[in-house]
Amino acid sequence: MKKVVIFDAYGTLFDVNAAARNYSKETADINFINTWEKVSKLWRDKQIAYTWYYTSIGYKTNFWKVTEDSLDYALEFYNLKDNKNIRNNLLKLYRKLDTFPEVIEVLKYLKSSRCSAAILSNGTLEMLNDAVMSSKIGNYLEVILSAEKLGLFKPNKKVYEIVNEYFSCDKKDVIFISSNGWDAAGGSAFGFSSLWVNRNDLPEEKVQWKPNWTSCDLKAVLNLIEEWD
Repeated sequence: MKKVVIFDAYGTLFDVNAAARNYSKETADINFINTWEKVSKLWRDKQIAYTWYYTSIGYKTNFWKVTEDSLDYALEFYNLKDNKNIRNNLLKLYRKLDTFPEVIEVLKYLKSSRCSAAILSNGTLEMLNDAVMSSKIGNYLEVILSAEKLGLFKPNKKVYEIVNEYFSCDKKDVIFISSNGWDAAGGSAFGFSSLWVNRNDLPEEKVQWKPNWTSCDLKAVLNLIEEWD
Protein backbone atom coordinates (compact mmCIF):
# COMPACT_ATOMS: atom_id res chain seq x y z
CA MET A 1 0.00 0.00 0.00
CA LYS A 2 1.28 3.43 -0.94
CA LYS A 3 2.01 5.56 2.11
CA VAL A 4 0.10 8.79 2.58
CA VAL A 5 1.63 11.85 4.24
CA ILE A 6 -0.88 14.53 5.18
CA PHE A 7 0.13 18.06 6.12
CA ASP A 8 -1.84 20.67 7.94
CA ALA A 9 -1.36 23.95 6.09
CA TYR A 10 -1.32 27.03 8.32
CA GLY A 11 1.58 27.04 10.75
CA THR A 12 2.86 23.74 9.35
CA LEU A 13 3.68 24.48 5.71
CA PHE A 14 2.80 28.18 5.69
CA ASP A 15 4.12 30.73 8.18
CA VAL A 16 1.02 32.44 9.59
CA ASN A 17 3.14 35.33 10.89
CA ALA A 18 4.42 36.15 7.41
CA ALA A 19 1.50 38.41 6.48
CA ALA A 20 2.00 40.81 9.39
CA ARG A 21 5.79 40.56 9.26
CA ASN A 22 5.94 41.34 5.55
CA TYR A 23 3.47 44.20 5.83
CA SER A 24 5.50 45.71 8.67
CA LYS A 25 8.34 46.04 6.15
CA GLU A 26 6.12 47.77 3.58
CA THR A 27 4.09 50.20 5.65
CA ALA A 28 5.05 53.54 7.16
CA ASP A 29 2.43 53.14 9.90
CA ILE A 30 4.54 53.33 13.06
CA ASN A 31 1.75 51.96 15.24
CA PHE A 32 1.58 48.78 13.18
CA ILE A 33 5.36 48.49 12.93
CA ASN A 34 5.56 48.58 16.72
CA THR A 35 2.77 46.06 17.30
CA TRP A 36 2.78 43.69 14.34
CA GLU A 37 4.03 40.69 16.32
CA LYS A 38 1.30 41.14 18.92
CA VAL A 39 -1.33 41.67 16.24
CA SER A 40 -0.23 38.52 14.42
CA LYS A 41 -0.31 36.39 17.57
CA LEU A 42 -3.74 37.59 18.63
CA TRP A 43 -5.05 37.18 15.08
CA ARG A 44 -3.93 33.56 15.07
CA ASP A 45 -5.14 32.82 18.58
CA LYS A 46 -8.61 34.17 17.80
CA GLN A 47 -8.68 32.42 14.44
CA ILE A 48 -8.24 29.06 16.13
CA ALA A 49 -10.59 29.96 19.00
CA TYR A 50 -13.37 30.89 16.57
CA THR A 51 -13.07 27.57 14.71
CA TRP A 52 -13.51 25.75 18.02
CA TYR A 53 -16.42 28.02 18.95
CA TYR A 54 -18.37 27.44 15.75
CA THR A 55 -17.70 23.72 15.72
CA SER A 56 -18.71 23.33 19.37
CA ILE A 57 -22.08 25.02 18.84
CA GLY A 58 -22.70 23.25 15.55
CA TYR A 59 -22.75 26.39 13.41
CA LYS A 60 -21.34 25.97 9.90
CA THR A 61 -19.10 28.66 8.49
CA ASN A 62 -15.83 28.86 6.55
CA PHE A 63 -12.24 29.61 7.42
CA TRP A 64 -11.98 32.81 5.38
CA LYS A 65 -14.83 34.38 7.36
CA VAL A 66 -13.13 33.25 10.56
CA THR A 67 -9.84 34.74 9.34
CA GLU A 68 -11.47 38.08 8.60
CA ASP A 69 -13.33 38.22 11.91
CA SER A 70 -10.29 37.28 13.99
CA LEU A 71 -8.22 39.94 12.23
CA ASP A 72 -10.92 42.53 12.96
CA TYR A 73 -10.75 41.58 16.64
CA ALA A 74 -6.96 41.89 16.74
CA LEU A 75 -6.94 45.25 14.97
CA GLU A 76 -9.61 46.64 17.27
CA PHE A 77 -7.77 45.34 20.34
CA TYR A 78 -4.63 47.23 19.29
CA ASN A 79 -6.52 50.37 18.18
CA LEU A 80 -5.80 49.85 14.50
CA LYS A 81 -9.32 49.20 13.21
CA ASP A 82 -9.74 52.63 11.62
CA ASN A 83 -6.92 52.06 9.14
CA LYS A 84 -8.58 50.04 6.37
CA ASN A 85 -5.29 49.79 4.46
CA ILE A 86 -3.88 47.61 7.22
CA ARG A 87 -6.83 45.23 7.11
CA ASN A 88 -6.94 45.01 3.33
CA ASN A 89 -3.21 44.45 2.95
CA LEU A 90 -3.00 41.84 5.70
CA LEU A 91 -5.83 39.83 4.18
CA LYS A 92 -4.22 40.10 0.75
CA LEU A 93 -0.88 38.90 2.13
CA TYR A 94 -2.54 36.03 3.98
CA ARG A 95 -3.44 34.56 0.61
CA LYS A 96 0.26 34.24 -0.27
CA LEU A 97 2.04 33.32 2.94
CA ASP A 98 5.70 32.30 2.96
CA THR A 99 6.49 28.64 3.44
CA PHE A 100 8.92 27.58 6.14
CA PRO A 101 12.52 27.10 4.92
CA GLU A 102 12.51 23.29 4.95
CA VAL A 103 9.18 22.77 3.18
CA ILE A 104 10.44 22.39 -0.39
CA GLU A 105 13.19 19.97 0.62
CA VAL A 106 10.75 17.74 2.49
CA LEU A 107 8.13 17.75 -0.26
CA LYS A 108 10.75 16.96 -2.90
CA TYR A 109 11.94 14.03 -0.82
CA LEU A 110 8.43 12.66 -0.42
CA LYS A 111 7.83 12.84 -4.14
CA SER A 112 11.08 10.99 -4.85
CA SER A 113 10.08 8.39 -2.23
CA ARG A 114 6.82 7.82 -4.09
CA CYS A 115 4.69 8.76 -1.12
CA SER A 116 1.40 10.55 -1.60
CA ALA A 117 1.71 14.02 -0.08
CA ALA A 118 -1.40 16.10 0.49
CA ILE A 119 -2.82 18.97 2.51
CA LEU A 120 -5.72 18.63 4.93
CA SER A 121 -6.69 22.05 6.21
CA ASN A 122 -9.48 24.06 7.76
CA GLY A 123 -8.76 26.65 5.07
CA THR A 124 -11.10 27.13 2.13
CA LEU A 125 -10.02 25.68 -1.20
CA GLU A 126 -9.66 29.17 -2.63
CA MET A 127 -7.34 30.22 0.20
CA LEU A 128 -5.30 27.05 -0.06
CA ASN A 129 -5.02 27.17 -3.84
CA ASP A 130 -3.78 30.76 -3.64
CA ALA A 131 -1.16 29.86 -1.03
CA VAL A 132 0.00 26.75 -2.90
CA MET A 133 0.24 28.63 -6.19
CA SER A 134 2.12 31.52 -4.62
CA SER A 135 4.64 29.21 -2.94
CA LYS A 136 5.01 26.97 -6.02
CA ILE A 137 4.57 23.70 -4.11
CA GLY A 138 1.64 22.37 -6.12
CA ASN A 139 3.76 19.93 -8.15
CA TYR A 140 4.69 18.09 -4.96
CA LEU A 141 1.13 17.57 -3.75
CA GLU A 142 -1.32 14.96 -4.93
CA VAL A 143 -4.35 16.83 -3.67
CA ILE A 144 -5.52 19.68 -1.46
CA LEU A 145 -8.26 18.57 0.94
CA SER A 146 -10.37 21.14 2.75
CA ALA A 147 -12.84 21.10 5.62
CA GLU A 148 -14.83 23.72 3.72
CA LYS A 149 -17.40 21.32 2.28
CA LEU A 150 -18.33 20.19 5.79
CA GLY A 151 -18.56 23.65 7.33
CA LEU A 152 -16.74 22.15 10.32
CA PHE A 153 -13.16 22.38 11.51
CA LYS A 154 -10.48 20.12 12.91
CA PRO A 155 -10.27 18.41 15.32
CA ASN A 156 -13.78 17.21 14.44
CA LYS A 157 -13.28 13.62 13.28
CA LYS A 158 -15.37 14.18 10.15
CA VAL A 159 -12.60 16.40 8.81
CA TYR A 160 -9.95 13.69 9.22
CA GLU A 161 -12.30 11.23 7.51
CA ILE A 162 -11.86 13.24 4.29
CA VAL A 163 -8.39 11.68 3.96
CA ASN A 164 -9.68 8.10 4.07
CA GLU A 165 -12.50 8.92 1.69
CA TYR A 166 -10.14 10.40 -0.89
CA PHE A 167 -7.30 7.88 -0.68
CA SER A 168 -9.39 4.80 0.20
CA CYS A 169 -6.66 3.90 2.65
CA ASP A 170 -6.38 2.44 6.13
CA LYS A 171 -5.63 4.82 8.96
CA LYS A 172 -2.40 2.93 9.64
CA ASP A 173 -1.12 3.96 6.21
CA VAL A 174 -1.32 7.67 7.05
CA ILE A 175 1.14 9.99 8.78
CA PHE A 176 -0.58 13.20 9.78
CA ILE A 177 1.61 16.25 10.41
CA SER A 178 0.63 19.46 12.17
CA SER A 179 2.33 22.30 14.01
CA ASN A 180 -0.72 22.55 16.27
CA GLY A 181 -0.48 20.22 19.25
CA TRP A 182 -4.25 19.89 19.51
CA ASP A 183 -4.45 19.01 15.80
CA ALA A 184 -1.73 16.37 16.03
CA ALA A 185 -3.58 14.94 19.03
CA GLY A 186 -6.78 15.00 16.99
CA GLY A 187 -5.08 13.01 14.25
CA SER A 188 -3.93 10.46 16.83
CA ALA A 189 -7.43 10.25 18.30
CA PHE A 190 -8.79 9.51 14.83
CA GLY A 191 -6.27 6.70 14.35
CA PHE A 192 -3.52 8.26 12.26
CA SER A 193 0.14 8.17 13.23
CA SER A 194 0.84 11.81 13.93
CA LEU A 195 3.83 14.11 14.06
CA TRP A 196 3.64 17.32 16.05
CA VAL A 197 5.95 19.98 14.61
CA ASN A 198 6.53 22.00 17.76
CA ARG A 199 8.02 25.10 16.17
CA ASN A 200 7.60 27.27 19.27
CA ASP A 201 8.91 24.84 21.92
CA LEU A 202 5.53 24.61 23.66
CA PRO A 203 4.49 22.11 26.34
CA GLU A 204 2.57 19.08 25.13
CA GLU A 205 -1.21 19.47 25.20
CA LYS A 206 -2.77 17.95 28.32
CA VAL A 207 -5.36 15.86 26.51
CA GLN A 208 -6.04 12.15 26.31
CA TRP A 209 -4.36 11.51 22.97
CA LYS A 210 -0.73 12.26 22.15
CA PRO A 211 1.22 12.58 18.89
CA ASN A 212 3.42 9.62 18.00
CA TRP A 213 6.40 11.88 17.37
CA THR A 214 7.47 15.44 18.10
CA SER A 215 10.03 17.55 16.28
CA CYS A 216 11.04 21.19 15.95
CA ASP A 217 10.56 21.30 12.16
CA LEU A 218 9.49 19.20 9.19
CA LYS A 219 12.87 17.62 8.56
CA ALA A 220 11.92 14.84 10.96
CA VAL A 221 9.68 13.57 8.17
CA LEU A 222 12.76 12.46 6.23
CA ASN A 223 13.74 9.96 8.92
CA LEU A 224 10.17 8.84 9.52
CA ILE A 225 9.72 7.84 5.89
CA GLU A 226 12.97 5.86 5.91
CA GLU A 227 11.87 3.97 9.04
CA TRP A 228 8.25 3.49 8.00
CA ASP A 229 7.40 -0.03 6.93
